[in-house]
Amino acid sequence: MIARHPFAGRHPFAGLLLAAAVVLLAACGGGGEPVSAPPPERIIAIAPSSVEILFALGLGKRVVGVGDWVHHPPEVEALPKLGGLMDPNLERIVTLAPDVAVLLPSEEAELGERLRRLGVETLVIGSDSLADTAAAVETVARRCGVPERGEAFLRQWRADLAPRPPSEGGASPRVFLSLAREPGHLAEILSAGPGSFLDELLTRLGATNVLADAATPFPLVGLEAVVARGPEVILELDPEDVEASSVEALVEDWAAFPEIPAVATGRVRLLVGTHTLIPGPRLPRLYRELEAAIFAGAEAGRGRGEGEERP
Repeated sequence: MIARHPFAGRHPFAGLLLAAAVVLLAACGGGGEPVSAPPPERIIAIAPSSVEILFALGLGKRVVGVGDWVHHPPEVEALPKLGGLMDPNLERIVTLAPDVAVLLPSEEAELGERLRRLGVETLVIGSDSLADTAAAVETVARRCGVPERGEAFLRQWRADLAPRPPSEGGASPRVFLSLAREPGHLAEILSAGPGSFLDELLTRLGATNVLADAATPFPLVGLEAVVARGPEVILELDPEDVEASSVEALVEDWAAFPEIPAVATGRVRLLVGTHTLIPGPRLPRLYRELEAAIFAGAEAGRGRGEGEERP
């Protein structure tokens, strides 16, 4: 059956996805942005997606601190780390004297009010859907005084994510996505449902998400639900560069269930890299990898993320 309660997964990226999904955002780009405030020179951001937007807009030199789970682009490793979604380091944030904190709605609930009391402006951006991400880029670019960069970025980003033409015969492969799963654990699997950016990417590719009827954007599902829905492709997404043995273990977990079409035809695949679970500037990379994994032949493959040349 489909579970309807939140689940953080084994990796913090999965927790960030769910935390963002369960918070209702009244309007992207809120947070009390001053109408006539000068562009900020010192910016902090906790979520990987927020940081990647800042760097994609050429604002990296203004970023003075990031969350613990931010590892892209490589330049962020030299920046002060400010904790995570559940444990932000308020003292360190204050010492950095930021002009603006770019926050997700979930972070705003925990951190925004405290920062505003200390005189730090908050800029709240969404990240649940592709529209949220586009609006976030526009909001950050406008507030930081580089609206033309936001426009240029979004032109290319939208072109790279353009819907694919229907395949011959109108076939729409049925796909199941497994997010950041431990090898050997098929009882509770974090997946992607309607309203998530991953579901949107599948739709644009002409594929069918077998959990399109789920009650939440990131549902927990049991093995029986996967078997009942009969996916033709199973994709394991993992933000970590796992060892070859773990790759084999993740795929082998499904071998005991040949009644699943994806298993019977050898179309259980793994996509690896931090970009796989972050809705932001690198979504075109994930889009290409999803397309290759879904529409390739029956031979199992592995999408490598961090070493790719294209963004």
